[in-house]
Amino acid sequence: MTFNMKWIFAILLILVTVWLPLNIHAEVYKWVDEHGFTHYGEKPPDANAQKIQIREITVDESIEIHNQQREKLLRIYEEERNLKKEEKLKAEKLKAEKEQHCQNLENELIKYQQGGFVYYDLDEKGERKYLSEAELSAHISKLQKYYDKNCK
Repeated sequence: MTFNMKWIFAILLILVTVWLPLNIHAEVYKWVDEHGFTHYGEKPPDANAQKIQIREITVDESIEIHNQQREKLLRIYEEERNLKKEEKLKAEKLKAEKEQHCQNLENELIKYQQGGFVYYDLDEKGERKYLSEAELSAHISKLQKYYDKNCK
């Protein structure tokens, strides 16, 4: 039985990557230079460097960490979407309220401008005080300015 060298190499490669954990690690050192800056590296410049222990994680731990980070991001994105949705609804509500307010102002202006009615205000005693032509004209002018400023 003769095996092709490619098959033997493929089987060895699978065995090495799947069943044999390879622990190839470089040592990491930490040191502070003469200017006070902290450095990390594989080759320390002098004996004052401190060896750093790096914690190894398994594939399962790595997957769990990845899943936790993904879930955290998904929660953040969901919160952002909800905030944008709330802001949009609030803006739409304010726009609808403003449109209704402007419509009410427009109706009031039309009513005052058409005339034929007797208009009055209530004084501090709650009694009617009828508007003169000048007061009515001033009131209409004030309403028109407010409408022009806020509704157009």
